[in-house]
Amino acid sequence: MFVTVKDKEMISVKEALALIQNNSISLGVEEVSVSEALDSYLSEAVFSPINLPPFRQSAMDGFAVRSHQGGFYTIKEEIQAGDSKDIKLEVGEGARIFTGAQVPDDADNVIMKEHVLEKEEQIFLQKKTEKNNIRIPGELIKKGALALPKGTLLNSAALAFLIGLGIAKVKINKKPSVAILITGNELESAGESLTRGKIYDSNSIMLKMLLKKAGIEKIACYNVKDTEEDSVEVVKKAIENYDLLIASGGISVGDYDLMRNAFQTNGVCEKFYKINQRPGKPIYFGKKENTLVFGLPGNPAACFINYQVYVLPAIQLALGNESILLLKKATLEEELLNPTNKSLFLRAEVRGGSVKISENQNSAMLQSLVAANALVYIPETIKKIEKGEEVHYLEILQ
Repeated sequence: MFVTVKDKEMISVKEALALIQNNSISLGVEEVSVSEALDSYLSEAVFSPINLPPFRQSAMDGFAVRSHQGGFYTIKEEIQAGDSKDIKLEVGEGARIFTGAQVPDDADNVIMKEHVLEKEEQIFLQKKTEKNNIRIPGELIKKGALALPKGTLLNSAALAFLIGLGIAKVKINKKPSVAILITGNELESAGESLTRGKIYDSNSIMLKMLLKKAGIEKIACYNVKDTEEDSVEVVKKAIENYDLLIASGGISVGDYDLMRNAFQTNGVCEKFYKINQRPGKPIYFGKKENTLVFGLPGNPAACFINYQVYVLPAIQLALGNESILLLKKATLEEELLNPTNKSLFLRAEVRGGSVKISENQNSAMLQSLVAANALVYIPETIKKIEKGEEVHYLEILQ
C-alpha cells in the first residue's frame, strides 16, 4: 500500500483533542449580574457571605415549644415566615409556626401539627419525636464556606443558590464571539425556490442554534462565494472582528475548496488538517494570535458531529470549563463491526443504560440525528464489539 501525503496529514482523534486543549484561548473576565450569567462559567470561586439559614429556622409547619414533662402546651403567638417578632416563651408555652419562619430563642423543639390535638389555645402532644425540626444558623452553608468552585457552570439551580446567599454579581469568563462562514455557490436560503443545481443551506441555522445552546450570544453568519478573492476577504474580516471562526465546507481537495488557502493567506497557523475518523475526516483547526479557526465539512451530519466533538470543547475551554468531551458508558444492543481502520462516531440512541446504533450513518443525512441523543465513539484500533459489551458515548447537545 502506498502512503500518500494526504494520509500522512491525518492525525488521531486523541491527538486532535490534545491540540485543541493546548491551543485554547482566554478572553478575560467580566463581572455581570447573576440574572445575566446563565450558562456562563465562574472565573473564580464564590464564598458564602452569610450563614444559611441566617437564623434558627423552622423546618416545617407546626408548633415551636419550650419543652416540659407534660403533654399540654399553651399557644400564645403565631409566627409566619418573614416575621421579626421577638417572642419569649415560658416552660410549657409555644407558638404556632410555619416553614421557614424564625424560631424563638426559648423554643427547643418544633412539633409537627400532625402529632398534636388542638383545642382553642392549647395543644396536646400525641406522639413524641426525637427530631427538633429546627435548622441551626449555617446548617446549609456557613459564612465564609466555599459556595461554588471556579469553573462551575452557572445553570438555573446554581444561580438560584447564589441569589439565596444574597449574591447579586459574579465574575465569569467572557464568552467568545463567533463568525460562521458558509461556503458554496450551490446553496440557497430556506423559503426560496430551488433552481437547477441548488440545495438548501441547513448548516448555518444548525450552527447558530448549537452556538446559542452553548451560551454564545454574539454570532454572525457570512456567505462566501466560491472564489479565491471572496474567500480571502471574508476570512480576513472575520479574523479581525471575532474570537472564533467556523467555516462550513470548502476544506476538502476540490478545485473550489478554497478555505484552507484563505486561512493560510490570512496568517492562520495550521494545527491540523484531517483526522483519521468517519464521518468528517476533512476538518481544519488553526490559530492566529487569540483567534481560533475551524473548517468543518459541508455535509450536514459530518458538520454537526465535528462541531460536537471538536468545536464545542474549544468553546467550553474558552469559557473556563476544563472537563471537555466527557464520555459515558452504555451496553451495545447489537454486534458492531469496524472494518475501516478509522475511528467512528456513530449516531445512536441511549435508553436505560443500553445503546442502539441508528440505521443511517450517511455523512449528509441529518434525519438520523433527529432521534439521536448520543455519538458512540469507536477507536480505530477496535474492529469488533459484541452485543452486550460496553461502548463509550458522548451525549450530544442539540
